[in-house]
Amino acid sequence: MNITSERLAHWFFRLNGFLTISNFVVHVDQGYGQQTDVDVLGVRFPHRQENQIRPMADHPEFADTSRTQVVLVETKRSLCRLNEAWTDEARGNLQRVLCAGGFVEAGRVEEVAKSLYASGDWTEGNQRVRLVVVGRDPNSDLTKAYPLVRQLLWDVEVLPFIHERFWSYRNEKRMHPQWDPDAHQLFVAAQQTGGDLEAFMAQVSIDGA
Repeated sequence: MNITSERLAHWFFRLNGFLTISNFVVHVDQGYGQQTDVDVLGVRFPHRQENQIRPMADHPEFADTSRTQVVLVETKRSLCRLNEAWTDEARGNLQRVLCAGGFVEAGRVEEVAKSLYASGDWTEGNQRVRLVVVGRDPNSDLTKAYPLVRQLLWDVEVLPFIHERFWSYRNEKRMHPQWDPDAHQLFVAAQQTGGDLEAFMAQVSIDGA
């Protein structure tokens, strides 16, 4: 199957309990046009639990029971990197996302945005807003510049997590007529490969940036 990097990331975060929006557009404040878009914007609440009989364990990176988490996700087919739209403070895109999403009080938008531009992370009390990058290869330069920005890799974390969720909970997840075609195909691939992770990953081809 072929799937875009944005859609694969969307389903990874959705299966981890995030309420997700794909391609969240950042519009200009005046005039016509758009600045950029967030590949995946997600919000996860601290009391998240799926399946009360056999609870589903989410990725350890997001299994936080004390905070509401907001992720602004950049996806890449190969090398993990942040677009300049998210690192250039002069453009003001992070402020626009924070305002449009309503994640923090209007009077604190500049403070939170400044933290995100500096480190990619803002955490206070029971709230966390962070930048996350998903790609095939880790980027050491990105790690040096933004050590708090988590780099998730398709073959190390994303696809293994999706495979485990769809295989271990295949009976619970079997009824899913509302899912989009991408999720249907991922689920079918997990079943057809009989729990073989390598075979599953070999069936998934990631298109996109």
